[in-house]
Amino acid sequence: MILKWIEKKAFAKGLTNTQFFRDYVRRFAYRRAGGDPERVHEMALEKLQEYEDVIQERFHDFLSPELDILKIEINGRRFLPFGTAAGLDKNADAVEPLSYIFGFQEVGTIIVNPREGNKRPRVAVDERNGDLFNAQGFPSKGLRHARYNIFNYRKYRGGNGAILGSICGIPPGPEELDVAFEETELLLTELDSLVDGFVWNPFSPNTAALTALRTPETFEKYAKLVKQTAGNRWALVKMGPYDNKPEKREQWLDLVSAWIRGGGDGIVAVNTYMVPKDKVPSKDWGYPSAGRSGRFLQPYRQQAILSVRRKFPDAVIIAAGGIDSPYQAWSAFEAGADALEGYTPYTFHGFGLLREIVYDIRKKLYLSGRTFQEWRKEIKERQTV
Repeated sequence: MILKWIEKKAFAKGLTNTQFFRDYVRRFAYRRAGGDPERVHEMALEKLQEYEDVIQERFHDFLSPELDILKIEINGRRFLPFGTAAGLDKNADAVEPLSYIFGFQEVGTIIVNPREGNKRPRVAVDERNGDLFNAQGFPSKGLRHARYNIFNYRKYRGGNGAILGSICGIPPGPEELDVAFEETELLLTELDSLVDGFVWNPFSPNTAALTALRTPETFEKYAKLVKQTAGNRWALVKMGPYDNKPEKREQWLDLVSAWIRGGGDGIVAVNTYMVPKDKVPSKDWGYPSAGRSGRFLQPYRQQAILSVRRKFPDAVIIAAGGIDSPYQAWSAFEAGADALEGYTPYTFHGFGLLREIVYDIRKKLYLSGRTFQEWRKEIKERQTV
């Protein structure tokens, strides 16, 4: 009982205090998990559900009414533009406790059938550089499980928080793209009444069959499909890292253009970056490559936002990738992002990082005499000149 009481107190303090989280909560979790980053993540989701009452008590530390000036509109309602990135809660298991912390959640990536993914260990951490490496291969409890959780949150738990459904139909092989399209149709149909928008994710770096989906023709086709269901809600695509090499840059922008041309509203930028095995800080890494996320993605994220905002002034842009400080958050907004989301930075700093980001931005706006909406309008005008 005493140990449980101590654990709960530590959870409460680590919820808003980044230093305490790093020095004590995170270190203790890694010891308990035997150093396995993926098990630490699973434990974190379990504790979020177990100590939901603690999060409810600290609700105003994250979603205080005084922050209303920062809100944006999603699906006709107003929310703070700070959310979870896909991967943080793959199966919507902790959607309710997270709704007391974040303005919106991108749950998933949700796929149709349960899937084990690659064999463990498949996650590694670079403590010094603040990066995470994964070769998970889309592990998921499947559509039925995620839908059940979101439905219960909406119907029985008073869940009004904004939810974006990250979805992907997976082709068994490069010649079986019809399967991916049919699965995407099913995902859209089953989640339609439960989410505030969709994010199609064809850029998982550890699922080779998805490469066949990354053509302008396919992007335009999927944009039409997703928008047909989404209607006035957001229809976004999760893009891979923007590469500054001229040929790859044009290919990347061609995909975004096709998505917009098909009726898509914008992008989430950016997904993890594929790196070879020798870049992974693990002697026992059993895969030829891994997706690298965290601080490493910062320049790729910024370049992607700037390029899309200049070419598509009205596109919705959600920034993701290495937003690990108030400075990085401010920089992403300055580049032209409409909203921010994160996953890897919270594994290093805890959710207190979000509190630091939100209050820093509010303070800067107050000192500048601008509202959040005025600031966003000024940025868009500047970026599209």
